Amino acid sequence: MRTEIRRSTWVKPLLSVFGGTAERSYVDIEGDEIHVRFGWLFDERIPLSRVTSVERARWPLLGGLGWRTNFVDTVAVVGSYDDVVRIRLAPAQPMRVLVRVPTETLYVSVEDPDAFVAEVRRRIASRVS
Repeated sequence: MRTEIRRSTWVKPLLSVFGGTAERSYVDIEGDEIHVRFGWLFDERIPLSRVTSVERARWPLLGGLGWRTNFVDTVAVVGSYDDVVRIRLAPAQPMRVLVRVPTETLYVSVEDPDAFVAEVRRRIASRVS
């Protein structure tokens, strides 16, 4: 299952400067992993075995848009304040956002959050069964 990273119309020109175009901004559930790509600056593969939960979430206005991190345990690739999902990981997975961040929580804005959450949950459940 593949879904584009949701990008608000007003921020698309800025994101495109860093490769955040429709073709380079997606989340793809491929086999036993989630592939998240957001332009040239973010390209990570997350094993489904590390996903402990996935749910819809709110992204704070002060959090900003684009490639975000707290440099401790959270990474976000958000092109919109709407339709954000939170993916929790254990153990933490190193992800590159300028530097490697041991990521326990990843926020992503996606075009179809309900379908994405349902598909990840389905795959996690089938792995456990």
